[in-house]
Amino acid sequence: MDEVGLLRKWIEALVAGLDNEVDETTRAQVMKTCGRACALHFGSIEQARTSQCATGTVDEWLDRLNQQEGFWCGKWVRDGGTIYSVCEACGCPLVRTGLVTPSPTFCNCSRGWVEAVFETVLGRPVEVELKQAIGRGDSACKFVVHLDERMENGG
Repeated sequence: MDEVGLLRKWIEALVAGLDNEVDETTRAQVMKTCGRACALHFGSIEQARTSQCATGTVDEWLDRLNQQEGFWCGKWVRDGGTIYSVCEACGCPLVRTGLVTPSPTFCNCSRGWVEAVFETVLGRPVEVELKQAIGRGDSACKFVVHLDERMENGG
């Protein structure tokens, strides 16, 4: 077996172990931690910071982010106190390269990625919900980032 095949099997075993041996809350937290590491080491946080402007609003930042080719699998849209994105295809580079099969457990990795990007740029914790997920059998993924009232007036 080559290294890529070994890595694929190793990741499958890790996710299966989480599914079989760990409660749902802990599984989600472990995968969110992995997503945060991905955002940091894959360059996503730096790319998001580059799109940020010191005097710009959240809406302006989202517009710049949406213009970046390949940053994310869908467009970010602000609706009052929330920001959401719908992805018709999985945006995870590990899934796109065939190393990982989407699963309900693994999809929490993307939640961690979104949290890390938004918390870094906004400078405070955010709550991210995964309303739909391809890994759960849905036709698309829908992420919702909950902001507090201070952000509702543009930022």
